[in-house]
Amino acid sequence: MSPSNCGQCGDMLFQLPIKSISIPRSCIDPSVAELYPKAKSAQVYDCLSTSFLPDDALCHIVKYLDVTALVRLRECNRKLCESASKNSAGWPDHCTSLWSRKANVCSTARELLAESNKIDSQECSKPTYAAMEAYKISVTDAAKRKVINFEEICFDASPDEEGITWSFRFKESAGRDWTSWDPWWNRQDARKLVFLRDGTIMQVFPKGLDSTSKNHNGTRLYDVFSERTVRRDGTEVPAPKIEMKWRFVNRPLDLPESPEGAYVRITVGGRDVPTYVVRRSPNGNWGFILESCWGVYASFELAPQVQTTSVVGRSRRRLRRTTRNGSRWVIVEDSDGDSGDDSELEHEPTRNVRRRIDLFVEESVMTQDGYSQWREALLYNVGAVTLPEGNGDASDEFDNTWQNAMMLR
Repeated sequence: MSPSNCGQCGDMLFQLPIKSISIPRSCIDPSVAELYPKAKSAQVYDCLSTSFLPDDALCHIVKYLDVTALVRLRECNRKLCESASKNSAGWPDHCTSLWSRKANVCSTARELLAESNKIDSQECSKPTYAAMEAYKISVTDAAKRKVINFEEICFDASPDEEGITWSFRFKESAGRDWTSWDPWWNRQDARKLVFLRDGTIMQVFPKGLDSTSKNHNGTRLYDVFSERTVRRDGTEVPAPKIEMKWRFVNRPLDLPESPEGAYVRITVGGRDVPTYVVRRSPNGNWGFILESCWGVYASFELAPQVQTTSVVGRSRRRLRRTTRNGSRWVIVEDSDGDSGDDSELEHEPTRNVRRRIDLFVEESVMTQDGYSQWREALLYNVGAVTLPEGNGDASDEFDNTWQNAMMLR
């Protein structure tokens, strides 16, 4: 660390008036005196060395510093590094403050922080800087780990605690047949689903119409899509049951091989749908996203779709939407745009506004589309029940399916 940085830390910690405490000049650290030439003058205050400053006083000072200041202080010298690393430096509070704003924190960090709270007990063998290590582990894990484990994805991973409740919505690319009855697209809260250890998926919201449901620690779980009704013989009746299951896969047809937890394969009504890719949320809340070309799951609450225009004074304007695969002209409605000749343009409903950046996932930051998963999407659309895995036999299976589909055209 440069002398100037050490000097700044010294300004914060070590300049104490002589009148407040009697200190022999022999206790002044020569190295500190070199950084503060004025300290040799009798007309100014002397600077205390860290070796002389009592540990209790030093701990009392550093607990008021933020994380950035603590990290800089640790680079000054050995004693300051030790003092700024201890739990008494405020690291448990820093962990609590940071994690309260995050959707997912790794279990290793939480367990380490719990150990730090028992640091004075004889049964705990962790060092006194366990809270700082918990903070560091949580930040590193959120930045580098892009896979999800079994305990994190499952709602019933623990018999005494509830796991993640996933918010789900269809993408616009899924088509009107799916988005027309999706709660999120109808400006309601997103559908809430849970992954269970037995490989099934159940629904928390909306509540199902059927009387059969499960209970986990007081949370009612319904069959997926069981809130829907169909018209039969002039009467609205509950829609047929649709069973959903899930499993991890390592090598989907359209994607590179990755370790377990990078891909999730979901079966809807007995048929595999295009693979969901696991990644971290782009909005910095450490949450997980499962994304395919047709849908997205989020481990945090998705803000509802918001109508951004008023009925009075509504007009239309032309926008060019650019993607990785090209661009197209669309028409959107707003309150202050200019209307134009749109007879040859595609009409698009009013887009969404991200009112709360930590709750919303925009289509523009999503990575999976029909182009990146076109082979899996094609197989589903031509009636495939099970989607293949790998690049060898899976490619041969796809070629056969493609040829059969072309023969039926």
